[in-house]
Amino acid sequence: MKTTSTLSGIVVAVLLACLQAAPDDKKADVLLQAAMAKETVQGDLKGAMDLYRKALKEAGANRQLAAKALLHLAQCYEKQGDAEARKLYERVVREFGDQKDLTETARVRLAALERAGGLSYPSGVTLRKVWEGSGWLEGSPSPDGRYFSFPDWETGDLAVRDLVTGQNRRLTDKGTWKDSDEYAESSVISGDGRQIAYAWRNKERYFELRVMGMDGSNPRVVFRQKEVDFYIEPFQWTADGKQILVACESIKNEGQIALIPVAGGPVRVLKTQAHRVWRSSLSPDGRFLVYDGHERADGREKDIFLLSVEGGQEVPLVRQPGHDNAPVWMPDGKRVLFVSNRTGTHGFWAIDVVEGRPRGIPQLLKDGVGRTVRPNGFTRQGAFYYSANTSIADVYVTEVDPAEGKMLREPAPATAQLVGANSAPSWSPDGSRLAYYSRRRPNEAPRLVIVSVETGEAREVPVKLDLMHLPLIWLPDGKSVIMAAYEGSKRDRLTDYRVDLQTGVHHFVRSFPLPVPGAGTISSDGKTHFEFLKGGEPKLGLGVIACDLETGQEREIARVTDLAEGGFPSLSVSPDSKYLALRLPVEGNQWTAIRLALATGGTWRELYRFPKSETDGSWQLPWTPDGRNLLIVRRTGKDGIPELWRIPIAGGEPQRTGLSMEGMGLFSLHPDGRRIAFECGRPNPPQNELWVLENLPGSAESKAVAGAK
Repeated sequence: MKTTSTLSGIVVAVLLACLQAAPDDKKADVLLQAAMAKETVQGDLKGAMDLYRKALKEAGANRQLAAKALLHLAQCYEKQGDAEARKLYERVVREFGDQKDLTETARVRLAALERAGGLSYPSGVTLRKVWEGSGWLEGSPSPDGRYFSFPDWETGDLAVRDLVTGQNRRLTDKGTWKDSDEYAESSVISGDGRQIAYAWRNKERYFELRVMGMDGSNPRVVFRQKEVDFYIEPFQWTADGKQILVACESIKNEGQIALIPVAGGPVRVLKTQAHRVWRSSLSPDGRFLVYDGHERADGREKDIFLLSVEGGQEVPLVRQPGHDNAPVWMPDGKRVLFVSNRTGTHGFWAIDVVEGRPRGIPQLLKDGVGRTVRPNGFTRQGAFYYSANTSIADVYVTEVDPAEGKMLREPAPATAQLVGANSAPSWSPDGSRLAYYSRRRPNEAPRLVIVSVETGEAREVPVKLDLMHLPLIWLPDGKSVIMAAYEGSKRDRLTDYRVDLQTGVHHFVRSFPLPVPGAGTISSDGKTHFEFLKGGEPKLGLGVIACDLETGQEREIARVTDLAEGGFPSLSVSPDSKYLALRLPVEGNQWTAIRLALATGGTWRELYRFPKSETDGSWQLPWTPDGRNLLIVRRTGKDGIPELWRIPIAGGEPQRTGLSMEGMGLFSLHPDGRRIAFECGRPNPPQNELWVLENLPGSAESKAVAGAK
């Protein structure tokens, strides 16, 4: 059997052989692919640089190929610690401004070199962006660094990307989302590069662990258990390829780390705890396990722990104020790599481990690696791949003409604090304050912030709840709000609490299991909560009830019988509490209907209906303060950019407001009817980038470069 190095050499040779027969306009492309294979797979920087120079010469008028060749050549010089890298990056920026993505990468590298006071020398760590795509990149690199596995969210299939050619290939074929709601999630490629293990959400709507060949052959289930219904995530194959390290959560709300035999047999549980495990890794010799978690079930900060696989002894590996997470053993087995925000930004750190004990203090390897970071794994040469989410969310404020419904000024950020981390705005009843959620770190519950419109002063309310990302509801006194929070480590229940905005003290209002039938609303006097109550039989439909917040008494006021299965309806009450507005998906979830009924009870009158595709992702339906219009976010046109529309209660066609912004989401209308606060996440859909850390201390790459020097 040929080795990976031999096979990659054959690939390069074949590409170069094709060069003679290739048309002149294709020669640069062939040379570029051959150079990338030589650099990323063979690790032959000198040979790759020669081919990049030839590709640059052949590119001619093809500016994209020329910029790519020049950028890759600069990256090779940077790996060698050669000052020529800076000159080439500057040339990309100077001469290829029309190639936006490539010039941006060059600027990033120039900035990094400037921060470092020069170049990353051969003994230093380098950082390189490999790929950019939509959807969270829950996968791993192949051992040779040629392929990367990921869930293709266009269909939900498992797929692999050729990192040399840039081609994606689906390994499963479930059909469209309309054909099936099954989907793949996280995956990991085996140490020999022949198999892939992946999580699959099946037709019965719980997760199972599957394995198949890298060519898509012989798919099979290796673990299936209904009690593990929340999630299962494969992290790593054992060195002998016989077991897979996973984390899962059971119906008992327990987080577990376990080894699952590929050939079948009993599962070996290594660790059980009362909260979810986000990342775990086995040492190369299989003796020790590292994982991240909260020391207390109600804690916000994460620490890293080490467990002896055979003896079960457990010690803290990294414990200090801050967010330390995502530990992965480095290939030499002497260090653990992890993510920490202890400097204020996320960076990769490493700590030495000797015989199951930490030695020394953690060392920073690379800072500023992204807001949301997910480790994907090491290659055989010691290159470390990780994915970073580039999406941000912020709260903006604009103004519209109440009479014409037209935007009067461009949106502006509502706050300068924690830029890119704010969402779900809600104006106070008197309009003097704006409440919103702020998320300081990924994977943590949002925090409630109240900002004064007059002074701009922002104050965090000390709410000790696992808040759900739903807009809060102000009560008329302006001193308290109703907020939704998750309950239990599995987050399978939702509870409404009345929260005092001065003290953060919360009081129970109502609790119900997830998924919720829909979003409720409160009357203007703060005494009645209108909400949905699902009937015992499907034919009974969905009841709308009025609940007295003081006595707890409930009465049904209307019923919906044509709600589409799996749909998410929402309610809103008019400013005078006379009418209820209802937004619901109908006719097989193909349409969104807007209806009106008396809040005291009666039948629904339909105002309008839109194609469901235009209203996906938006369930809000607030009223204008004069009670004459409802507001809804629609996505019309080929670009699908969200727009704010108003629907006249008296009837007639919906009207544009002029407010349109990519990524626009949850919004709130000021009591004056003019100002609108809204969240905007950019980009939308979320973009994710795949990066690689190279030349890490102790890796095969760093030793090879040091030897060459």
